Amino acid sequence: MAVSGLLNSILDSATHTAIVVADLDGKIVLFNQGAANLFGYNPEEAEDRKLPELTFSKDDQNTHLFEQIVNRVRSEGWTEERLSRQHKSGRLFQAISTITCVKDSRGKCEGILEITQDVPDIYRLEKELKSSKDFLENILASSIDAVVTTDIKGHITYVNRAFKELIGLPGHQIIGKHISLYYKDGIDQARRIMDRLRQFGRIRDYEFDIKVEDKIIPIRTSDSLLYDEHGETVGTMGVFKDITARKRLSEKLSATQAELIQAVKLRALGDLVTGVAHEINNPLMASDTMLHLLERGAEDNPGLKRRVVLLGECNRRIERIVKKLKEFSRHAKFEFTAMDVNDAVSSVLAITQQQLLNQGIEVELGLGENLAQVLGDRNQIEQVLLNLISNARDAMEGSSKRVLGIQTGLSRNGQQVEIVVSDTGIGMTSEQIEQIFNPFFTTKESDKSIGLGLSISYRIVEDHQGKIEVKSALNKGTTFIVGLPLYVSRGEKHDTTQKLGGDDVS
Repeated sequence: MAVSGLLNSILDSATHTAIVVADLDGKIVLFNQGAANLFGYNPEEAEDRKLPELTFSKDDQNTHLFEQIVNRVRSEGWTEERLSRQHKSGRLFQAISTITCVKDSRGKCEGILEITQDVPDIYRLEKELKSSKDFLENILASSIDAVVTTDIKGHITYVNRAFKELIGLPGHQIIGKHISLYYKDGIDQARRIMDRLRQFGRIRDYEFDIKVEDKIIPIRTSDSLLYDEHGETVGTMGVFKDITARKRLSEKLSATQAELIQAVKLRALGDLVTGVAHEINNPLMASDTMLHLLERGAEDNPGLKRRVVLLGECNRRIERIVKKLKEFSRHAKFEFTAMDVNDAVSSVLAITQQQLLNQGIEVELGLGENLAQVLGDRNQIEQVLLNLISNARDAMEGSSKRVLGIQTGLSRNGQQVEIVVSDTGIGMTSEQIEQIFNPFFTTKESDKSIGLGLSISYRIVEDHQGKIEVKSALNKGTTFIVGLPLYVSRGEKHDTTQKLGGDDVS
């Protein structure tokens, strides 16, 4: 191949671009000043030398890379290569080369023309970009919150490790799926989120439920739209936080707060009732005295005597109400002793069982064996049981199926003995359940109850450091659960394996 002097002059003017012409065996025919500047050899040193031996790395020489490039150029006419090149000093550097075929007059390829530029800045930037990408991916992968991105149609494009753990599936089974598959409300929830994103661009602390198989998980999420370099929306990103534990804690805190409010209300009302009971007793004693005198003077007047007797019965009812009020307000210490809950249940049933049978009520009794003792006042615990059985009996008055269930056993944590009293009665609404322990609240007719039984029971259980709960639904019966702390004498340990009915009901 011959190169004219004018062409040599033009090529040598390109001092920042290496231009090399070689035959198909790699023998250098032309080596311009730009090539001399890039590779460190002057044109005289490069003439008749082999291009790969002069400028390729040792590794690329050993793999016969030059021959592969020549074959691509001969078949395709040209190729672009990113190569590791070698300077005369032995320094390696990255370069991009465009290599085309040099044809003779007949159009036959007889050599190659290589135009090469050093690209250290591009290579450095690519390395920095890869390093930044790896760093960001590591941050996302290490996040304790679940991160997910989707395309504009809602198909998942990326999930981090926390999201895979939340869903319980490997990444390849999640990528490409529509995000709504994991929402409890499905596509409707996805549309609600997208509408808010289109309106505001981002969402903070938005709560909803996701569904993983049959498990519902409450989620708090912060979402935002993703944009390309032209400002066009290309997808979304969401950061999900599982708030199951927080919600449980909040619910428990609310329940504890309600119990505290109830206890404060009962204490305050107890102080008030003590004074009211005293004020009622004084005129009641005077009324009883006058009625006694009237009754003695009405021996010969049957009509008057009946009216006096009726007034006396009214006074007795007032006395009973006052007695209940005094029981409610009592602050005297109970006589706490180690007691067997099963004995208390058996004692109460001995009193009430005949009455229950007369009313067609079947008793299902399940007493835990070898049950640990509790520290309590047996008379007061029996009062609680009498109140609960009385309520259950009245609740089943109009029911076709009348079953009273009483079970005893240990709570799940083994720290309490539980007494469960259930009925198949009319049940209660959620509004009634909220008020059931309030004094003077009753679901019964006014002539059957004054609404103090459960208030007194609540007070008794509270003074035993225990807990009373109610579970009920309209027309599905009611269950009361009384939990009393175990009595453990010094140096004694109780077997806590006996659970209520084989499982805890609390």
